[in-house]
Amino acid sequence: MLGAAGYFGLAFAAAMIAVALGAFFRDPPRHSDSPPNCVLSPADGRVVAVSSDASGVDIAIFLSVFNVHVTRAPIDGALIEWERIVGGYAMAFRGAASHNARHRVVLTTERGKVELSLIAGAVARRVVPFVFPPSSLRRGQRIALIKFGSRAELRLPPGHAAVVSVGDRVRAGETILAEASASEAP
Repeated sequence: MLGAAGYFGLAFAAAMIAVALGAFFRDPPRHSDSPPNCVLSPADGRVVAVSSDASGVDIAIFLSVFNVHVTRAPIDGALIEWERIVGGYAMAFRGAASHNARHRVVLTTERGKVELSLIAGAVARRVVPFVFPPSSLRRGQRIALIKFGSRAELRLPPGHAAVVSVGDRVRAGETILAEASASEAP
C-alpha cells in the first residue's frame, strides 16, 4: 500500500522490519536422540560461563537478537516453581546480567533439583511463559519465549559434568550441555 502511494523507501523499511520480526519470532522444530543422562541446552546462543564445584554445575548462555528465543526444558522433570524476580537490565552477555530481572524456573528431577533462570537484557524486557506449575515437563519441550536479546542460566545438581566450553554455540533442545555420571543417571 505504501509503495502504491509512492512511498517506496518507507514500504521497503516496513517490509524489512516485518522480515526481521518474523525471523526473530521463529520457532523451528527441535529433536534430540541423546541418551537420557544428557542435559540439553534450554536456549540457542553462545556459552558465556561454565563453572562447577561441590554444589553443582552452572552454565550461562547469551542469546543475541539473531538467535531463536523459544526456550526449552533441559531435562525431564516436574515444574514446581516459576517465579518472576525484579532486577536491572544490564547487557545480557556481561556477568552483571546475573542480577537482572528474570524468571526463575525450578524442576525436580530424578537427579535432583534443576534451576533455570530466563534473564532479561538491555533490550529484552519480557518473558512469556508457555507452562505453569505444577506441570510435568519433557526434555526439549517449549517452556517460554524471551522477547529480544537475553540470557539463560542453568544450575545443575552435583553429579553432572559440563561438556561445553565458553564460546561454544548451542541450540535449544538439541545441544548437550552436561552429562550425569553413571552413578547419578536414572
